[in-house]
Amino acid sequence: MKIAITGGASAGHVVPALAVAGQLRDRGADLVFLGRENTIEHDYAQRAGIPFRHVPSAGLRRHRSTSNLLMPFTVTRGILAAFTALRRERPDALFSKGSYVSVPVGIGAALARIPVVIHESDHSLGLANKILGHVATTICLSVPASGPTPRWMRNKTQVTGLPLRADLADAKPEALRERLGIPGGKPVLLIFCGSSGSQRVNTAVRTQLSALCERYSVLHVAGKGNLDPQFTGRPGYWQLEYLHDDMPHALALADLVIGRAGATTLAELAALELPAVLVPLPASVSRGDQLDNARAYAAQHPQRCRVVADEQLTDPSALLQACAALSAVPRGGQGARPRPEAAAERIAELVLRAATRHR
Repeated sequence: MKIAITGGASAGHVVPALAVAGQLRDRGADLVFLGRENTIEHDYAQRAGIPFRHVPSAGLRRHRSTSNLLMPFTVTRGILAAFTALRRERPDALFSKGSYVSVPVGIGAALARIPVVIHESDHSLGLANKILGHVATTICLSVPASGPTPRWMRNKTQVTGLPLRADLADAKPEALRERLGIPGGKPVLLIFCGSSGSQRVNTAVRTQLSALCERYSVLHVAGKGNLDPQFTGRPGYWQLEYLHDDMPHALALADLVIGRAGATTLAELAALELPAVLVPLPASVSRGDQLDNARAYAAQHPQRCRVVADEQLTDPSALLQACAALSAVPRGGQGARPRPEAAAERIAELVLRAATRHR
């Protein structure tokens, strides 16, 4: 049996997709990943040893841009490329983790009469999943729908949870501490804002770096191209462009996190019971899903979460104050926790069920 995988544009889509891919591989499925060349999904698929097929795609900019005029032509090319690749690969089903990368692949699969299973991380369907939901055989949700379910969704929706990387349970924080040379004695503050980082958060952190380093050992994942040479070698501060396989170790090492409010990030924080300062992406550059995510997460975890609006970063001390408010909150995780792979296992079973019916 062969299963195609798609989804990309950010680690928040790719990491859960690969968690499901791992479960499918464990069950004997052959895999192929469809996405854009020289991107995060290409990099991660190669690292996972999954054959990769290029499909052009383009997203809708949420501001006026000439690229929006070209988007329909790019998506059309992508649908044709996906249809051709899928007819060649002949998968029994497609699992789509969302984002604009998945749209041409999902439509191409529908045209090739390949069953499509999609997953939504957030409290409401994103644009890509709203499109693909109409052709999907199964719609997997991380959480129950926040409002009334449209009639066309009702008979194909499953609440599965959000698939997390299985290696969260096997983290080796002390090995990472030794490799980076982070001494003991101070709590570790981990800062990360997705695979591309965030200039606004980076600037706010570095403006308050002296105060932060007095209290914490600061491990700052700044994003590709966002390292600042003037802080290289600064005592108490470690800046990295990105963490791949080391991310579970960094999460296990951290005592406090500053991060965005993507659904995958929040699921990992919840699984590890980590205190966190959340800076959700504003509605001006997103569909507002991170604002909803942050509000819901803060309501569920009021003792170990503070939310700082992106606009508040014009006052860099806002982050410092939020960290101080959580400084006495210990990380949890001493009791029983859900297994990280539980949702990925459930989704893999649904994908294989769809594939079996197709055969």
